[in-house]
Parts: sequence; structure tokens; C-alpha cells
Amino acid sequence: MTQVHEPTSQADNSPQTIRILITDKIAREGIDLLKEQMPEAQVDERRGLTPEQLAEVIGDYHALIVRSETQVTADVLSAGTNLKIVGRAGVGVDNIDTNAATRLGIIVVNSPTGNIMAAAEHTIAMLMSLARHVPAANASIKGGKWDRSRFMGIEVRNRVLGVIGLGKVGMAVARRALGLEMQVVAYDPFVSPEQARKNGVEMGTFEEVLTRADFLTLHTSLTSGPQGTRGLISEHELQLMKSGARLINCARGGLINEKALLNALNEGRLAGAALDVFSQEPIRDDETLLQLLAHDRVIATPHLGASTEEAQVGVATDVAEQVITVLNGGFPRAAVNAPLILPETLKVLEPYMTLLEKMGRLYTQLQPGPLSKIEITYNGDIASYDLRPLQAALIKGLLESVSEAHVNMINAQLLAKERGLEITEQKSTTPAEFANQVTLRVLSPNGNSSSFIGKPGIEDEHFDVISGAVVYDEPRIVRVGRYWTEFVPEGYILFCRNLDQPGMIGRAGTLLGKAQVNIRHMDVGPVERKPRTRVPGNTTDTALMVISVDDAIPDWALRELSETGDIFGVTVVNL
Repeated sequence: MTQVHEPTSQADNSPQTIRILITDKIAREGIDLLKEQMPEAQVDERRGLTPEQLAEVIGDYHALIVRSETQVTADVLSAGTNLKIVGRAGVGVDNIDTNAATRLGIIVVNSPTGNIMAAAEHTIAMLMSLARHVPAANASIKGGKWDRSRFMGIEVRNRVLGVIGLGKVGMAVARRALGLEMQVVAYDPFVSPEQARKNGVEMGTFEEVLTRADFLTLHTSLTSGPQGTRGLISEHELQLMKSGARLINCARGGLINEKALLNALNEGRLAGAALDVFSQEPIRDDETLLQLLAHDRVIATPHLGASTEEAQVGVATDVAEQVITVLNGGFPRAAVNAPLILPETLKVLEPYMTLLEKMGRLYTQLQPGPLSKIEITYNGDIASYDLRPLQAALIKGLLESVSEAHVNMINAQLLAKERGLEITEQKSTTPAEFANQVTLRVLSPNGNSSSFIGKPGIEDEHFDVISGAVVYDEPRIVRVGRYWTEFVPEGYILFCRNLDQPGMIGRAGTLLGKAQVNIRHMDVGPVERKPRTRVPGNTTDTALMVISVDDAIPDWALRELSETGDIFGVTVVNL
């Protein structure tokens, strides 16, 4: 039977102007970078849109760039039928429905490094302001008073700074505190004691840090759920803190139970608190927050942690670079809803990501039908890397031609789970036939594989095994079913099995020449890789002919090739 398969995602090749929407104020350097790197794109700035207004226009755009003001809701994302990426010029993504974005295959990126120094310096400024009553003393003297005794402060030297969250900002704060001759103790379940010790920081449990700290500063992300960080500092935790301790939060507002904090301040258990972030921003009419702002032991700033000229330029250019990368078909370095890939790792994995996606697309076109279990085997040095991006690339290739959803690296895992597709991995640093080789094996629901139904060589043979490798940075398919071959998975490719006897290549080539189809590459894959002696008259052996062509092959030529009798299982794929 002649089969022709073309992925639906490849059907529309019409040119379309790339459109980028910016709805919050970002540094001009970021906008200039977009226009410089993508001169063909249309960049629009429309500030102050409500979610309803944004939903009305977002369907025309491929990228959206925001800060914290714009609310990117599920409705907005659903309306973004062309939307590929939402970029947050900053760290927090509380204003973006990342779960909805993941389901829709929309990449959400932020700029986790652009404001590190700004946030760290603001934290230290808040710490010193708490220690020396700077804001209150400033207001007092400007009010005509000279009340030195009222503003007696403390020295931070030899005091203990407790750091909750020893990421990039937390570590930057710790280094500056050490420069002030403070002792630093930190809690972070993802940082090893050895790594902290190298930086002069002592690690402790969460409770130990709370009980020892003279100053406690928070530098963790805001997450919800049973193990989330929302309300991380509440009544119990405040009770554990030293009497007279001081609390600083320049991270996320929801980390602190603000009512519990107000009670601790009113009862005199804390000497002070410095807050740059709040559970509701702007404050408006929230009674608890208004009482906190009015409290004489509270220093407050309106979310200024990233508000330096350098930080704003940094986050704007950082997110612009990632938008450009995604719109050009690449993978961003700081995707919030995808595995973090270091640039040096991404450079190694990128050709394998292309390979796995092509292998998935090749399988679904060669062997269409339901999928339930997949086994991936990695051989060679590639097995020592974080291979989650490769699995996502394979899922994308397997599902993009059979799923109504737009499948990409972001929602691939979620869609596979929803379709009941089970994927297992086998890893070995021992090379196989190639130094680095990836093998895809499709299993039946009971976990078995079957390379063919009935006798080998007949038309209903199954291709449930595909192997690939990267040769000179170029993806190659090296095995299809039980046949060893080698070809680049790109463009139109004709697959057919033939009796392993003289004249088969010539017959196929003659027919394609008659159809005015140019052959770019041809490979005949045997069952055995090593040379063998052919027994004359033996017509039971078969081979796989793989012919890459520059043009679509007419149906009549495919039918005529199938009717030769010695060539069968004719299938054309488009990769």
C-alpha cells in the first residue's frame, strides 16, 4: 500500500509579519534591541491595558513583554492564538498565569539575573536603615526636631544575619553582609553546606536560622500548595525569632503573613521590619497593610528592589534577547515553565533535541496509530547530561501531527500525560554503534515490542525501533526497524522495502527520473551492517531503500513503484 504523510504543522508556509506587544514601561535599550535584531518585526507599545482590552488585541501578536502591572490571565493567553512567548522584564511572574501558558504551549520567560545586584544592595540599605533608624531620623530633623537620643541605633558588626533562600540574590546579600563583618547563617534545601562554606556562609535548618538571627532577610520565590512558601513567615515562625530581632523582605509580598507581623510588632517582640514588597500592590485600602505602613517600627518602600537604572536596562535587554531567540526558533535560557538549561549544556543538547523531534515525527509518519509506551535508550557521553529537554523534544515530534493542541517544548510533557503516553528512559555512558546514540523503541500496551507481524519482508512489517546519532553536529537516522541505514531526516523522504537483489536501485531511480523528481541522497539499509555473501536465487532477504528527494513525488509514480512486485511498503514522509 502506498502511504503519503505530511505533518499538519508544516501545511501553512505563508509569510507573516512578526508582531511584538509591550504593555508596561521597560528600558528603551530593550526596545531598541528588538528593533535592531528583528528589523522585519512590528514592535508596538500600548501601556495600561486592562485584561479585557488585552484579550481583544493579543490574538494579533506573537510575543508579549510585561513588567508587574499587566495581568496576563488565562483568558488573555487563550485569546493569544499566535502567541509564542510572554516575557517578564524582572523576576516575579505572579501576574502571569503560568499554568495556563504551559497548557497552551506558550513559553514564559523572566530575567532572574538582571536585577541581582540592585535587589542585594536594596536589602543591605534596608538592613542599615533598620539598624540606624535612618528614615525616622530623616523625617524628624526635617520636621524641625533635634532628637538624638530617640534614634539610638545598633552596630551590625558581629550580628547574625539569617538568610532564607541562598540563591543568586541571597548569596549576593550574604557576601555584602560578610563585608560588614556580620555572621551569616542560611537555610536553603537546594544548596549544599560545602558550597555555602566556600562563600563563608554557615547552613542551618529553617528553625535554627529563625532562632539565631538578629536580622532575618527573605530571598525565596513565592509558591503555593502544601509545600509552598506563601505565608512562610507566620505566627509560629515569628514566635521562634529572637526578641528584638529585625525582619527584612525585598523578595515577594506573600512570603509573610502580614497580620501576624503586625501583631508581633505591636507586642514588641520585633524591633522592626523593613518591607519593599506586599501581598497587595499598590496598598490601596487594605487595613492591615495601612497599619503596617503607619507603624513606627516599619520601614517601607514601594517595591524598589529592582529600581535602578542599571537593573532596568539589564532586565529589559535580557528579556528582549530571549524573545528574539524564541521567535527565531531557539530555546530561551530562563524559561519559567520549562527545565532550566545552562547555555553550555544547551549548546551540546540542541542538535540532539532536533534529532529526537525528527525521530518522533518520522515514527508517526512511518507507523501511524495509537501510542501507549515509549522507551528511550541513550548511549555514550550524552547519557551524563540532564536529558529532560530531549524527552520533551521527542514528545513534540510524536504528538504534533496527531494532537489538535499546539505541541512544543513547554506543554509536551503535560500533553503526553493527558494522552496516557508512558515514557521510560535507559541510560548508559558505554557507546553503542555510534559514540553517542539515541534509540526510540515503541512498545505495545503490555510492554512488548514486535518488529513485524507475520514473516519478515512482507508488506505489514512494523518499524517500532528508530536509532539516531549526531555526526559533525548534524542529526542522522542510523536505524529504522531492523534495517541499518544513515540519512539526514529533512525534507521529502521516500521509504520502501525491496527484495535484496540486483536492479532495485536502478528501478526506483528510473521511475523518479521519469517523474522529474531529483534525488538528493540515497541509502540502502541492510539487516546486517557487515558485508555478507549473497546466495543467488535467495529472495527471502529484504533491504530498506531510503531516498531523499527535492520535490514531492506524484501519486502515479508511487503507485507504479508499488506495482513492480519487488518493491513494497512505499511511504513518503515530510520532515
